[in-house]
Amino acid sequence: MTKHDPQEHNGEPQAASAEANAGGDSEHARLTTRCRELEAILRTILDHVPLIAWRLDREGIIQFADGRGLTNAGIKKEDLIGANAFEIYPDDVAVPVRAALAGEIIHAPSEAHGISWENWDVPLRNDAGEITGVLAVSLDVTENRRVERELRNQLDVVMRQRQVIQDLSTPILQIWEGVIALPMIGVIDSMRTAEVMDSLLDAVVRDRARFALLDLTGVEAVDTKTASYLIDLVRAIRLLGAEGVITGIRPSVAQTIVALGVDLSEITTLGNLRAGLRHCIVQMRREQVAAKQEPRKPSA
Repeated sequence: MTKHDPQEHNGEPQAASAEANAGGDSEHARLTTRCRELEAILRTILDHVPLIAWRLDREGIIQFADGRGLTNAGIKKEDLIGANAFEIYPDDVAVPVRAALAGEIIHAPSEAHGISWENWDVPLRNDAGEITGVLAVSLDVTENRRVERELRNQLDVVMRQRQVIQDLSTPILQIWEGVIALPMIGVIDSMRTAEVMDSLLDAVVRDRARFALLDLTGVEAVDTKTASYLIDLVRAIRLLGAEGVITGIRPSVAQTIVALGVDLSEITTLGNLRAGLRHCIVQMRREQVAAKQEPRKPSA
């Protein structure tokens, strides 16, 4: 009999086995490369981003802690690993970590080691879906909070300055007993007129004014809605039991009012603030005289 080489009979199975081994080695190499890439990415994040990555078990024991945030906070990782986070940070860690151990994903701010943190706590699960611990990430946001506070303070200053400017640009003055005046300056638009209406009506009620003078001597221009607003303002003053008087209308403003076809016949308009005050004084004296001349009702 002719002897046969064993490799001749088993050539195909051996080739298939070799291909399978080669395929397994290729997959293993791919996974190894992928793991190294992820490790490099994670290492870069931990080394350069001001955060701390934590891993805690169900009892709160810190099993892993790393990240640039440790250096910023002056913490050594060897002082954390093996320690109980519930004991080290009873207020900032206990509540969110216990919530994560109950299955919630928590995002909450905290203050520790003189640093402001934004924290994320995520439950870790095994293949059976059971929660085995918590993965936590604490991001140092101290600088962001500082900038926010500065911006908020600056905004408060701007708002206060705006209020001062608004008060100065529309001062309500009591120039006579029962007479208040509002000298308006600059360009009067619809928004500013609406603000003036609120302030002036409040002043009429507060000061129990009989007359309210709107002096437009310092107004150079009005928009298309302002004239209507002024008329509405005078009517509102009248509803409060007082009389609104407009003084000091400049030629440019008068032309705008005429072009708009606004009827001012029911509103008292005078050339300047002095004429307006004189009108108010005369009217009040007439009312006083009329009140004295009114016959008294006979007593029962």
